[in-house]
Amino acid sequence: MNKIDILNRDKFVDDLLRVMENISENKASTCFALNGAWGSGKSFVLDMFEAKLGQIQSEETFTDKYFIIRYDSWQYDYYEEPLVAIVATMISTIEEKTKLFPDCKEKREILGMLKAAGVSLLSLGNAVVKEKTGMDFQKAYETVLKGEKDGAEAYEKIHEYDVYFGFNKVMDELIALLQELAEKYTVVIIVDELDRCLPEYAIKILERLHHLTENNNNTIMIIAIDKKQLMSSVKQIFGFESPEKYLEKFFNFEIKLDYGIPSEKIVEKYASYIDLFDKEIFPFDDSIEECLQNILKDIDIRTQEQIIKKVMLTHKLLYIDKKDYSFMCMELIIAAMLFIYNQDANFLEKTVDMSNLESAFTSSKGKYQPTFSTFFIEKFEQISFSSRHRFSDEPLCYILPSKASLYGAIIFTWYWMHGKNKNTVIQYTKGDSYEVISHNYEELKKFVETISMMR
Repeated sequence: MNKIDILNRDKFVDDLLRVMENISENKASTCFALNGAWGSGKSFVLDMFEAKLGQIQSEETFTDKYFIIRYDSWQYDYYEEPLVAIVATMISTIEEKTKLFPDCKEKREILGMLKAAGVSLLSLGNAVVKEKTGMDFQKAYETVLKGEKDGAEAYEKIHEYDVYFGFNKVMDELIALLQELAEKYTVVIIVDELDRCLPEYAIKILERLHHLTENNNNTIMIIAIDKKQLMSSVKQIFGFESPEKYLEKFFNFEIKLDYGIPSEKIVEKYASYIDLFDKEIFPFDDSIEECLQNILKDIDIRTQEQIIKKVMLTHKLLYIDKKDYSFMCMELIIAAMLFIYNQDANFLEKTVDMSNLESAFTSSKGKYQPTFSTFFIEKFEQISFSSRHRFSDEPLCYILPSKASLYGAIIFTWYWMHGKNKNTVIQYTKGDSYEVISHNYEELKKFVETISMMR
């Protein structure tokens, strides 16, 4: 799926930048959490945030104002000691940002000290590094001795390096190095994918980062978390009854990230799916963007993408010719009912009562209604049906207006997909715009049977 900001996160990121700027101006240090549930798009927001942050320059020197270190926790969660991964990330970051070090000697010293620290950490038992990452710290150290001797020799001179060099001394050296960077730049450490790590490892990462930065100036750390999940991990590991108290030692404050509301860019993001359909088959004036926004409302972005992939696969398996846009909306409604609102295929057995439209999307088990039900009911109630009885013993016939309506097509299709209602029936006038979609419900029943197997 395309990385398109369909949730209008741009404003959220700008607000985040203002917070960062205020902290930086005061040379203050802090650690705060970007708190969002799984699938709320924390990584996407951090990508936008990092890109914008990297564009900010110092007004005095016209150089980068921030030194940004992006640490992907999950990428390195196979290390027994997360500090190794943190060092590797710092080395990679510094090597990429050579423009920050116009003095080559300074760059050699910093890189030399980092790589020597990496070798020290490896000697404490991290033998899997080369195999997993391709980063050979021993070879890197040899490079240090040849081309970046300044930092390595200074490192050895101070610590009389040997393979049993103490972990605490490595920590002290990294703390000093970060403070050195912080004298010239605001150091911003962005930590992502903590949610994916094993609970014990995630806590260890927090502790290491806390020890590295707690007493440094001009250092800002932003950590993406799912607070509910993290508190559960803390409670499980330590048995704390109030795990939020434990987390307070790491985070000064938190910024909440909700699921957001899909914007009209939704058609751009899911264009490859929408291209399977042709609006001209059944043209209407209603906004397709509004309809899609409401179907996917309150569904996290990752789950949205998974649903679209399943729907696309099912559609391509079943249909060769293009379908109309109302067919597309019906596919997404059905998928949401199955995958989000825990229906089973038997929901088609429940009849639709035109005198009580609130029941149209009620769970077959009678538990709840989908989030989008209120939106569709309001749209259905705006349709100007005409009604008639041919004979007193026949059901009341609701006739759709001749002007094409997306929601008229949806209620018509939804009605005919479900079990027969003895009291009411929905019809259209023969030859009008609805005739082209009059058999959609038969094809959609096949869709339900196929996509239900993907649960």
